[in-house]
Amino acid sequence: MSIATEGTELLDTIVKRLLEIDDKIRSISLIGSFAWFPELARDVDIVVITESELPCDAYWEAISDLPKPVDIVVFRRGERAKGLALALRAGVLLWGDVEAVKEATKDMPVPTFEQARRVAERARRYLEMGLSASDPVDRDMDIRNAFNGLFDAARMAAMCFLNTEESRWGELRRQLPSPFNEHFRQIIDTLHVAYFYNGLYPTENISEAFDRWQSEVSAFIEGLQRLKGA
Repeated sequence: MSIATEGTELLDTIVKRLLEIDDKIRSISLIGSFAWFPELARDVDIVVITESELPCDAYWEAISDLPKPVDIVVFRRGERAKGLALALRAGVLLWGDVEAVKEATKDMPVPTFEQARRVAERARRYLEMGLSASDPVDRDMDIRNAFNGLFDAARMAAMCFLNTEESRWGELRRQLPSPFNEHFRQIIDTLHVAYFYNGLYPTENISEAFDRWQSEVSAFIEGLQRLKGA
């Protein structure tokens, strides 16, 4: 994944400052929307994996005066990422050893079909927030997240079907049987790339488009579950 040019200077500053205060950092990763559209993201989400016992306040203070708010989660060596495991595995390694990320996300629970369905339903909340938002930036961000929530649900269903911790959507698509691999490709290309990443979602009848894609994703989830016999 490549970071948009607008964000590289800020990310370079974050990495530099964190390394200045902690020489035992093993990896620094970027998760969240800043990786996709830094010009719209409300903040920057960073995950640090370190061998140091430095208090978390030290990391926050190091980046407290930057132009955009930065949230930092710190994991000590040997700790598991747990709830952040999927986001971290799919995130961007800004500095350090990819093995540190693999170690922190090792034995990540494979999502279930029921969890995938819940994520698809929760995506509607983003849509509702976006449609009612008065600020155009908030509206755009929430609508993008709504469609991307449907993509995430489909990705979780693919992970469940394949019984894998692998979260890279390209690899998941490659492993899925036909016709689900083609269906997943359409979900990726439209919901994740066109609508979420490029912001090219329908500007009219957004609710109808969301309903249509929610039905598509639900059919994808149900089809995989039937094929798996779960």
